[in-house]
Amino acid sequence: MSWEEFHQTVAMQEEYEAMSKHTSGPWTWEYSNDTGPNDDYFIEFFEIRSQDGIKIAEVAEQKDARLIAAAPDLLEFAEEVRRNGDTRLASMAIAIIAKATGEKQ
Repeated sequence: MSWEEFHQTVAMQEEYEAMSKHTSGPWTWEYSNDTGPNDDYFIEFFEIRSQDGIKIAEVAEQKDARLIAAAPDLLEFAEEVRRNGDTRLASMAIAIIAKATGEKQ
């Protein structure tokens, strides 16, 4: 493996690791709105934020905001079930964890 190929491999690994992590929870959601620069429109949306106030996402529907905000808690629950749950629940948890983290099942 050449030096350049090595660096590309390391860069790809770092990118994968960065993509597989998420902002730690808990996450919250809140209603927000905005008007255009000349008050030429009005838009309502919901923001999902980390406990540090970092914006995770903006969505149009409150139901989507609630679900996204619950994601870190759902992942934590699924990981706990995988460690301690029964076989059927553990299988479901493994699928949820894979979907949430990008891991292969």
